[in-house]
This record gives sequence, C-alpha cells and structure tokens, in this order.
Amino acid sequence: MIQKKIKILIISSELWKNGTNGGNVLSNLFEGMDAEFAQIYCSPGSPDNTVCEKYYQMTDFMMINNVIKGHKVGKGFEYFHKSALQPTLSYASQENKGFYRFFSRYRLNLFFVIKELLWKLAKWDNQQLSKFITDFEPDIIFAPCYASHYMLQITRYVANLTSKKVISYISDDNYSLRQKSLSPIFWINRLILRSSMRKTFPYYSLTYTMTDEQLFELKSALNANMKILRKGGDFSGDCVKTSVNLPIRMVYAGGIYCGRWKTLAYIGELLKKINQDEIKMRLDIYTQTNITTKQRKLLNDNCNIFLHQPVSQTELNQIYQSSDIALHVESFEKQYKLLTRLSFSTKIVDCLASSCAVMAISSKEHSGLTYLKKEDAAICIDDPSKIEKALQKIADNPEIAIKYANKAWDCGKRNHQIESIRAGLHKDLLGIASLT
Repeated sequence: MIQKKIKILIISSELWKNGTNGGNVLSNLFEGMDAEFAQIYCSPGSPDNTVCEKYYQMTDFMMINNVIKGHKVGKGFEYFHKSALQPTLSYASQENKGFYRFFSRYRLNLFFVIKELLWKLAKWDNQQLSKFITDFEPDIIFAPCYASHYMLQITRYVANLTSKKVISYISDDNYSLRQKSLSPIFWINRLILRSSMRKTFPYYSLTYTMTDEQLFELKSALNANMKILRKGGDFSGDCVKTSVNLPIRMVYAGGIYCGRWKTLAYIGELLKKINQDEIKMRLDIYTQTNITTKQRKLLNDNCNIFLHQPVSQTELNQIYQSSDIALHVESFEKQYKLLTRLSFSTKIVDCLASSCAVMAISSKEHSGLTYLKKEDAAICIDDPSKIEKALQKIADNPEIAIKYANKAWDCGKRNHQIESIRAGLHKDLLGIASLT
C-alpha cells in the first residue's frame, strides 16, 4: 500500500523567504520533507523558497483598507520555484515599504495595540480564505504560537473549520508575568494575551519549544504536551578550523533590537582599548534591523567595529568561513533580560555550524547561554564586567578560537544534525495526523 503524502497547512506571521530569519527557520524544518505545503501568512512581500507553492496572504495594510474603504481582505496565489534565479509568481504583493519600516523602527506598545484592533475590526475570515483552506484539504496544521491575538485567533478559526489537529512551535516567553514594564498598556495586553493563549493551547496536540526551561514552565502552567525541537544544520565531516586571522575576526549576524545593539557597542568600546597599540581584534556586524543615526555612530568606527549592509545566507556562510568567532549577544537590561529569558535564538545554531568559535554573551538566566554552558560549546560570558578579560585572553592566545570552534562543531554533531531533526518532525506530523 502506497502511503499518502501528508498535506501540511502552515499558519505564520512571517514571509517564507529564505533570506529572512523566520523564512529560513521554516525552510530549515521542512526542506526535503515528503509532503505538500500551503501557507497562510500575515506580512507584506513575496515568498522565495523551494518548499511551498500555495499561499494565502493577509497584511496590516489590507486590514486598514478593509476597515476604512471596505476592500476585501486576502489574496491566494501560487509560487513555483524553478531556480534561485527564476522564480515564477502568479501574484506579487505591492505595498508601501515605508509604512512597515516606520512601525518596525518605533516598536511602541501603542502601535501593537492599534494593529490588534485593526485585525479585530477587519473582516478577514471571509469566504475567500475558507475556500483556500478547504480546497487544499490539509491533513494537519502547523501554527507557531506568537504573542499576537489575531494570529492565535486565525489558528483557532482554521482548526475549527478543518477539524484537523494542530502542531505549534513557541520560541519566546509569551505567557509568564516575569516581565518588566511601566506601561499600563503592556500589562493589559499581557493579561489578555494570557487569556487568549489559554483558549488556544487546547487546540495544540503537540507544542514544540527550543528550551528545557520553557518546556517545564508551559507544561506546568497550561498542561501542554511539549517537546524540544531545535534548528538543525549541516555538521557532516570534521571542523575545518585550523588557523586564526590577524587581526582576529569576530562576526555578529542578526537583529540588534531588544537592547542587543548596546552590548555590541560596549564590545566596540572594549576593542578600542585592546587595540590601542596594534589592531588585534575586529568586530563585523551584519543586520537587517533598521539603524538609527546614534546606533550607526556607535556600531561603526571603521577601525575596531564595522557595520555592514545585510547579506544573503550564502554570503554570510562565506563570511563565517573566513572569520574566527561567531557572536551571540543579548541585552543586560532587566526589561530585555526577562523578555528573552526563555528564548533560544535560531542564530545560535548558525553560529555552531559556522566553523568559528562561538562566544555567547547574555545574563546567566538566558536559556541559550544555559544550553551552551551545559554542552561546553561556547565561550560563555554572563556579566558585562567579564567581557574585557575574555576578549583580552583570546587576543593574547588566539588558539582558544580553534579549540572552541571544535567544541561548537561537536555540539552540532551531537544535537543539531538536520537529517535527524527533520526525520523526527516528519514522524510526529504523520503520527498526530494519524497517517501512520
């Protein structure tokens, strides 16, 4: 008997584009899987991946036009990826990029509330969306759990419409009250979000997380069926790190929001001291985050610390290959320490697979740092006062970078082999969809 190919409907906030963080994670999980995919996504832009062909897009701009002008929400289309150079779209989203850039730069609580109200008022649950879902006939739904009322509501809507089981994936602390904010809007929103999550979690047959800490907290708080699922990478062969550059090259690639830019700027200041007599180390930063004038000044002095335009994943891999230390940093400000406490950045796995040594700088409570310490996979720094000593030690003893590059690679081979991760996910999807 020929086993039916599983049909997976993905509900996500992010655009499925390999060059973006969220899109890269989706491809990392599902590329090469024997399945048929469709995606409902809630952001501007056109997809670019080799996995999915059927899409239904809804955006904030569509919600505004629906509320103000009565325009219909949503657009279904197909995308056929013939090659990296010649993708074919039956529809391309054209929206005001400046509109989204403004709101991404000024991440105020009030803006998020206005956004949620727009989605609440707009009529997105229309016949067009219903037809897209029923025409695809999914066997199972994959819906990450966001700190977003409307994304949780969309998940409940699709689950009720299809009567299919849902697998979810949560990567941030969207539920606990261990947060710091003086904004009444933040706390009102947080309490309502907790209520929405309690309403949504019974729909999840299985919820993946990247950290043991979040697994235990949500199991206890929401009686959730939880399982660890981390990002994978290609760890075939041996680590190729055999020499160190002069000056030693450190690379940070990722978002600089949530106070991370301040940690990077502090490293830049320390490098000025270390490089006083000669240039021993440099830090190169690649980010897609919109940069303010102040941040640009602090993150680029053209001598010790350099800020670059974002690059593709292929280009970044080449940069890693010619570098020595891959940085993972978080903020030490209490607000952001609590916000990212349970997070496990997908960039950590990219760092492990980079062939560089990994340096992780964050508070000791951060789940990513806890993991790297336990696995002895990185140079771990849990206090800002310890950063200068660690950098100076490496500047004086560059072979440390070779030692920790091997430790990082060994951790990847043990825990992040992409084939094993995809095989386990596929098995879970088939089992929960009752196709095995």
